[in-house]
Amino acid sequence: MNMKKTTVSKEKGSTIERVLRVMSYLSCHEGEFTTNELADKMDLPKLAMGKLVHQLKALGILNENLNRKIIAGPEFHQLSLEVIRNSVFSSQRINILEKLASEIGETCGISVPNGIDMLYLERVQTNWPLQVSLPVGSYVPMTATASGKLHLANLSQEVRQVILDNIALDVFTEHTIVDKLELEKELSIIAQLGYGRDNNEFIDGMAAVSVPISSSGLLFGYLFCHSPVIRHSLSDLEVFIPKMQEAADDIMSVMLNEEQSK
Repeated sequence: MNMKKTTVSKEKGSTIERVLRVMSYLSCHEGEFTTNELADKMDLPKLAMGKLVHQLKALGILNENLNRKIIAGPEFHQLSLEVIRNSVFSSQRINILEKLASEIGETCGISVPNGIDMLYLERVQTNWPLQVSLPVGSYVPMTATASGKLHLANLSQEVRQVILDNIALDVFTEHTIVDKLELEKELSIIAQLGYGRDNNEFIDGMAAVSVPISSSGLLFGYLFCHSPVIRHSLSDLEVFIPKMQEAADDIMSVMLNEEQSK
């Protein structure tokens, strides 16, 4: 059901309506504004916004990042994940992943950012006897995976710098990038390429690539493909980027159609 947008004055609007508006706005502008800036952007009184944000933070729905910008809290993230995991949303995405995995011959899936990690939301595995086991629900590091590095590369310079200044670069393999200047160079290259890459950095003997699932500034997550390097090297997987981008567009179309049909 389509809902008409209404203009709400600074004095009007129930508390529940304001909560929904804030959650909706942050879904598209997470980590961009302080409480006062958010009040201005949403045309709400600063005092009322401050009180509302304080209450939502106490409930775990909102939080602040290291720059004191408003972001989704753990309860907000959990609610979002439960919605997109619903079978109404997931079945068509799985069909697209199955078709892509069949064409490529390697495991494909979707990951979404969750705090300073990436969460494996969905995954379709091929039937090769040699597999890299990363099941749905796994959390993987943002700084050593194809999807995670692509996400970092797509963040604003300010937000990315705060993360890199405060995150530990753990060693996973001998190829893991643990020098922050080197990682920043890698992220700049990934931003130019438009796709993420992992060359034995997270799991020894595994290569991976990823592309964004997005449309007009709206990001759903990241489509990834990984393989043991004995079958496909990083350069082999990069050949599949156009197919992956087509599949990512199809997934985003499914999500937008589902959104518009509600």
